[in-house]
Amino acid sequence: MLPTKKDGKEILRCTKCGYEMPLTEKEKKEYNVKEQKDKSARVLTTSLVSEKGERKLEEEQLEQEREEYYKEVGLELLQEELGEESESDEE
Repeated sequence: MLPTKKDGKEILRCTKCGYEMPLTEKEKKEYNVKEQKDKSARVLTTSLVSEKGERKLEEEQLEQEREEYYKEVGLELLQEELGEESESDEE
């Protein structure tokens, strides 16, 4: 479990499964910083670097793509259903 900050609060997060629990004062004292890297040696991911506005646009784009996908799937199912009905009507 590693101490991290989430929504301004310190929590413990499991690096394997992602389980989170609040960090108590006792646990906080038990954790010590053994080694600290220079800022130049740190690697930042794009999610940390990107700004909130960019994330919001990406989320909106994903939502639009999701809606289009569900519309397409719904239309395909409707066409299949109508095709089956017309075949049974012909018999």
